[in-house]
Amino acid sequence: MFVATVTPRRVRFTHRLSENGLLRKRNNKTMTTEDDAKIALLRETMEANVDFTTYETEVYLALVRGGTQTMTEIAETSDVPKQRVYDIVEDLQNRGFVEVIDDYPQKAYAVDPSEAFTSIRDRLSQAEEYLEELHDTIDTVESGVALFKSESTIQRYIDDLLQAAERDIFLLVPVGRLDAVADQLRECEETQVRLILSNVSVDSSDSDDITDAVPETVTELRTVSTREDFVLTIDRRRALYWVQDGHGYADTEGHGYYITNPSLTMVLDRFVSESIWPLAKESSGGTQRPTLPKEYMRIRDCLADIAMLTDTLPADSFHISFEGYDTETGEQVSKEGTLASYYYTEYDIRASVTLNVASATDEVESSLITVGGVGTRNVDYAAYNIELRQNGISHTDNLDDETRRHLETCRAELPTEFGTKSIVTCFDAFIDKIREFVERQPGEGYSRIRQFDQFRESLVRFEASEDAPRVEWRQTETEPGGHVAHVGGVFDELDYDVTLIGQLGNPIKSEFTREFRNQELVSLGSTTATDYIRFDDRKFLITEPNPETLDWERIMERIDAVELAERLDGSSILTIGTWFATPRLPEILDGLRTELWPLLNSPPSHVHIHPGDISHLTDQEIRDGCESFAALNESVPVTVTANRHQTRRFSDALLATDSDETSSTVEQVRDQVGVTRYVMHSQRGATLASPDGVVSARAPQVVNPRQIRNVVAHFISGLGLALAEGMSDGAALVLANSVGSYFMRHDKPPSGRELRSFVAEYDGFFTTE
Repeated sequence: MFVATVTPRRVRFTHRLSENGLLRKRNNKTMTTEDDAKIALLRETMEANVDFTTYETEVYLALVRGGTQTMTEIAETSDVPKQRVYDIVEDLQNRGFVEVIDDYPQKAYAVDPSEAFTSIRDRLSQAEEYLEELHDTIDTVESGVALFKSESTIQRYIDDLLQAAERDIFLLVPVGRLDAVADQLRECEETQVRLILSNVSVDSSDSDDITDAVPETVTELRTVSTREDFVLTIDRRRALYWVQDGHGYADTEGHGYYITNPSLTMVLDRFVSESIWPLAKESSGGTQRPTLPKEYMRIRDCLADIAMLTDTLPADSFHISFEGYDTETGEQVSKEGTLASYYYTEYDIRASVTLNVASATDEVESSLITVGGVGTRNVDYAAYNIELRQNGISHTDNLDDETRRHLETCRAELPTEFGTKSIVTCFDAFIDKIREFVERQPGEGYSRIRQFDQFRESLVRFEASEDAPRVEWRQTETEPGGHVAHVGGVFDELDYDVTLIGQLGNPIKSEFTREFRNQELVSLGSTTATDYIRFDDRKFLITEPNPETLDWERIMERIDAVELAERLDGSSILTIGTWFATPRLPEILDGLRTELWPLLNSPPSHVHIHPGDISHLTDQEIRDGCESFAALNESVPVTVTANRHQTRRFSDALLATDSDETSSTVEQVRDQVGVTRYVMHSQRGATLASPDGVVSARAPQVVNPRQIRNVVAHFISGLGLALAEGMSDGAALVLANSVGSYFMRHDKPPSGRELRSFVAEYDGFFTTE
């Protein structure tokens, strides 16, 4: 309602907002309830934010609404006592909100609000800039994560991160957000930039337009069709995660998370680089061949380049230095060495390099270390800063003095004629069904899957689809397999008399009788088959376990001790493999020692044991088994041959971790196994420990081997050949390397003439310094 109040000069209407929303007149304008609300908000804003008193607010609003007025009129329209109006107007004039007309009567008017508030806006802008500078100290917050909801703030942090990048930028960007980073990316000329565009239609016909929109500074571009959030990481130190709309994250859509915690950044970076990047589609430009030297922050990036470079150069043509930490102790380290080998595929999170960190005179076995990426556990070291460069000359392309001496001895000791002795090999035997994985081609044709990674990729495609995995293969042939067949094949090619004893089938399978038609075969029971899938770069075995476990009792049931003694008597060497395929091997060795050896008139001069994979055995099982090795060694010299991985397993089970022993690992393992010789081998070379000391010999490197399957069996066969012929230790290693390297080059064991020729040319496979 309205209440009339009589004053000496005029009638003033004081408004009370009634429940029925009545209208009133003020300054000749009809005021609504909405207008009153606006005026009330103005009063509150002026008093709360511009430091106006109530009277100052009323005077200023009266002048804004009523224009130029005398002091008397101001008092009437503002309800401020006239004696106060003069002082208030003067104060407002000093502050820039009011101007006074020096006339009679004196008048005043409000300065244009846009001009009057300029100074306040400037001060607020300065305050905002200063606050933003202070806000940058978010880098030091304990959590290392800050949440932003304003898109403009998120964009500013994206810009700041891109400007701050020194070496590496990894981006996962929805294609619709490309504009948010394009301008800044054009400035990143000295930084490696990898970009994944998400939300790209599989059937997109505008892929060229997308590629054209990407700045030229982007080093590598890939695309995915899935809907992904925005992710930016720089130098693996800072990151930003921006949740995009449409995911159904009701509480977080549009939120941005600025991350300064290095550990959290690393997790986000690994998610993008190891999970999204490998499955993303490469752009039409492809990957450029790297220029060395080159630095990396991720081991997988380094390995991707190594995989490309080793197509034409041997692994040891490259030198790697890195900064990282010991995976067992956490100690920070800096190391360097020559690349010996590597494991890498985009579709396997495992990735590592093996480096030779030794000088030319160091032992083969003690100089190799494995290096993986941050977070890796099954390697010696994890690297976070890597440099790859090319050697002037490959280390293992050089024939070192020790290998040269052993080569000369090998040539001198090589028998004038092979095949004059007899050998016995047992017990590991299978039928290998040689198969090839194939892919359907348009029409009715098939193409062979030649590389293991190609097969792995096909499995990844199935995993990403809703279909059950389906693999098609074709069988190309069947052939005898296992230790018995592979070792027997080498000696058979060299015209030795070979007795093959193992589970060859009931009756003996035709694969064995066909391959060894001129040799003596003794079956100890039924055999099983291995699906042997052959790739150009490796093999994939699916083995059926033999339900007839072979032990000494079963052997004696199939062939009594006297008959078995007749088979062994007069042979030069007995080769045995493997512990993996023959779990009761220690028990069998005990039977050979206690029941068979006393029956022999002319026992073999050597027993050569290949344990094979022993990773599944417990430490106690390995220690108990080695007691059987050592006991047999008291009756006949025993040689154990294993690769580097198997040697490490022996070391873990047999050697004390706090030992002060300074001798080589091979020497220590030999002492604990309790045999005459222990040999550790790799494609680079081999080391042998015996009571006479330790010798090593490098193997010729093969850049593009025709075959790498069964190379181990051929090295073992070459070593057995040297033992059978009574060659010295160093010469034996050269001969074993020769048989293995020949097989890698020609995909078949050598004849006598071919082996002689290879040994004669052995030093020709190395670079002369």
